[in-house]
Amino acid sequence: MHFLSIPIKLLLSLLLGIAIGFERESYEFKIKKDEKDMVGGLGIRSYALITTLGTVAGILKQNGHFSLFLIISISFMTLLIAYYIIGSLFTKDNGVTTELAILWSFLVGVLITIEVIPIQLVIAMVVVIMLILSLKQRVKSFIAGVKEFEVQDFISYAIIALVIFPFLPDASYTLVDIPYISTIFAAYKIDLGALAHIELINPFNLWKVVVLITGVEIVGYILERIVGQKKGWLLTSFVGGFISSTSTTQSLANQSKTSSNASGLVAGAVFANLSSFFQHFILLVSINSFFMVSNTLFLMSIIFSSLFIGMFFLMKVKGEVNVQNKEIIKTDIFSLRPALKFALFFLMIKLVTKIALVLFGNGGFIAGSLLGAVTGLDAVTINISEVVGQNITYQLGTLTLILANATNLLVKSFYAFSQGSKSFALKFFISVIIIIAASFIGLIQIL
Repeated sequence: MHFLSIPIKLLLSLLLGIAIGFERESYEFKIKKDEKDMVGGLGIRSYALITTLGTVAGILKQNGHFSLFLIISISFMTLLIAYYIIGSLFTKDNGVTTELAILWSFLVGVLITIEVIPIQLVIAMVVVIMLILSLKQRVKSFIAGVKEFEVQDFISYAIIALVIFPFLPDASYTLVDIPYISTIFAAYKIDLGALAHIELINPFNLWKVVVLITGVEIVGYILERIVGQKKGWLLTSFVGGFISSTSTTQSLANQSKTSSNASGLVAGAVFANLSSFFQHFILLVSINSFFMVSNTLFLMSIIFSSLFIGMFFLMKVKGEVNVQNKEIIKTDIFSLRPALKFALFFLMIKLVTKIALVLFGNGGFIAGSLLGAVTGLDAVTINISEVVGQNITYQLGTLTLILANATNLLVKSFYAFSQGSKSFALKFFISVIIIIAASFIGLIQIL
């Protein structure tokens, strides 16, 4: 912005230096508040002088005095290096955060003058730098709380998602791609027909499922770490549902046998399933965003109906609800073996539904999907999202997803009756029926 005069530039650099110095001096005061000697810490005056010096150097450069600009810059860097060496020798601290803040402050003054980038961006960068500097103690506390296995698991996930996944072939392999398979079937006079061109596996898409599922597990683990086991039974149940709504429902059902507060446990179970609906939203967006759009009413209906039902039972809670969280909370970030098992299960559902579609039509596809929904809805959701628009219509995909969700909820109701108290099971079953009824609102969007 060339309309800024030299006095305005000097004033602006002075104010930005004061802002940076204020953050630095407040930090020095916090860590030395019990000490009388505050010598050694740079504050408002120092940073204000540094940014102003940078502005003066920039003004000299802009007016053709490049040699003076170079002398000031080299002298400043020499002083900065000496400051770091002397400081590290006395304090035994080899960190360069303060030195980088000093260097950045000088650079801010120069940037304000030469206007290589807009002034607004320079100011925004100063604000971001101040934020980063102010988070030092929080970052230290966070790093101190990170466990070794967590670092190893995050590295493992990075290998899965960033090293292996991008280099897998994005190609479909069918029966006829298997060496000699056509010859063998021909020898037995078996005509494969349409089955010969059914996709058996696509390495890229299959590994994408592994990346997606393990990623969801990591999100669940992070939520669990944030929530912890001391933030309340309801929030714990919600996070547990994000990890596994079925396991959480079973855990709450088991505890209902020894608890007199069935309404509270039902509220927890409903909120656990509510979080799983958000998980399905993530899966739909990740695999097929167009299919997600066609299921907006379905998703909104099950989310809001679950929210209202959960709040209804929550208002009926009397006293405290004691929930044992050991069966709900994860103790590790993710495990590759379960993810691979899930991928194989997904592959099996994919083959069964496609074969059923070829042999029995739309009814066969729905039946195969409902069979898979008995054990879990994630694999079914991913499978429907992948084939919709190619092998089946969006209308059939939405109908299948609604029916699969209803099947999965009814299976959870069965677990509630078989493992929980009568009061818990009955209340949860009524909740499930209401959610299923609300889910059929999603059919309006495809009619």
